[in-house]
Amino acid sequence: MMRHSKIFKGLGVLAAVALLATGCTGTLDKTDEVAGEGLGTASTAVAQAAKDFQGTFTYWIGLTFPESSNDLEAARIKAWGDNLGIKTEVIKVNQNEVVQQASGAIEAKSLPTAMTVPYDLMSTMATGGQLSPVPDAYTAVGESHGGWLDSIDTATKAKSFGDEIYGVPFGFFGNVLFSRADLLKEKGFDSPPKTWDELLDQSKATQDPPTTYGMGFALSNVLDGNLTTSMMQSFGGRVADDAGKKCTIDSPGTATFLNWIKGAFDDGQFPPSAVTWDGAGDNNSYTSGQSIFIVNTGSVYQSMKTDDPDLAAASAYSALPAGPAAQVAPVDPRYRVVPTSTSDAGKILAQDLFESLADDTYMASFMENATYGPVLKSQLEYPVFTDSPVHAGLLEQAEKGTAPAFPDTANAAYSDYQNAFSTPRMVQRVVVDNISIDKAMAEAQASCQTIYDQHAG
Repeated sequence: MMRHSKIFKGLGVLAAVALLATGCTGTLDKTDEVAGEGLGTASTAVAQAAKDFQGTFTYWIGLTFPESSNDLEAARIKAWGDNLGIKTEVIKVNQNEVVQQASGAIEAKSLPTAMTVPYDLMSTMATGGQLSPVPDAYTAVGESHGGWLDSIDTATKAKSFGDEIYGVPFGFFGNVLFSRADLLKEKGFDSPPKTWDELLDQSKATQDPPTTYGMGFALSNVLDGNLTTSMMQSFGGRVADDAGKKCTIDSPGTATFLNWIKGAFDDGQFPPSAVTWDGAGDNNSYTSGQSIFIVNTGSVYQSMKTDDPDLAAASAYSALPAGPAAQVAPVDPRYRVVPTSTSDAGKILAQDLFESLADDTYMASFMENATYGPVLKSQLEYPVFTDSPVHAGLLEQAEKGTAPAFPDTANAAYSDYQNAFSTPRMVQRVVVDNISIDKAMAEAQASCQTIYDQHAG
């Protein structure tokens, strides 16, 4: 078993992230009504666990946009706790900072009772001995909601988990290409680009720097910056071999990708600040009119519906473009997990909470507020997946998207590679530091192999 101090090696200095504890005061009556939907009498085991549980049940939720979705989730957790007679505390954590926050909490032995994590972090924590298996909750939720979608079930039961199930998915993030259809149409482009080369051509023809740039894609060390890994893979680059043990960054496919993105950057297609953006950089770039294209999970659309409906209507939403080697459009599930540090009573309560949070009435409302793709067959029937253009795109991706890591092997080493923002760091070396592509690939190859060697054996 790996020591937890090695799990996050290579991520740099741990960030101290301020957490915001939230109650549910000030929520709308409708929110409270939905939050309490389906909460009935607890089973004997859960009722006993509630009596045995000591202290406050703390839950980290991953912040998404708009804020109404976070408020609804917090209200649901509070209603569940009130129903059982236990005190709850919901802590909101920026999803771009959850890796650093979890790393710090592991070192300080202060992980919450339960938490929401992305797939890569679940993989890293599970194989590092930091998560408890939750097969009962996974099975119960699946059976109660028509079963899990195949791509989600496959991801959750990856070989690297050793026949254990460590999380209960509730939705997935899937990247959708946002395009300023109104501006593109003025230049004669009637449909979104189907390839990255087409996108580059449309960007060059339409942008008007320094006020409007074509490519609003993060090249910084945030989760959005990991889009560059999918881009690299679509150009034929790979993180590692099929066995998932030997890194293969230094390759002709990676070189082709780096030449392409450096050419676009040097040609002024990216906002210069894209290399230092925080997690909201691409969102702000698009909504301010600075970028023609961004790739986003859909949170931008949710904001635009309220704040700028004209921009929402002027935008097109489509699948990620294909590269010369493949179309890579990964499904990135979000999971509810239980740390091993949680007490036995807490583990029983957490799995009961996961079942409660899967309630279709609640989840249908949650997904109307948030921007997640479906993971359960019952979710396919939610009205939002036909009423919202972004959610319709996520529904299509649920059926056609690629599995996490594809075409690479999804294992803990790959997750650590992504958690370290390895591909955007390589891109920065080329476009900011202006080192040669060969040197950048060699550096990335070495750091990648260091990560993979930590998981050897």
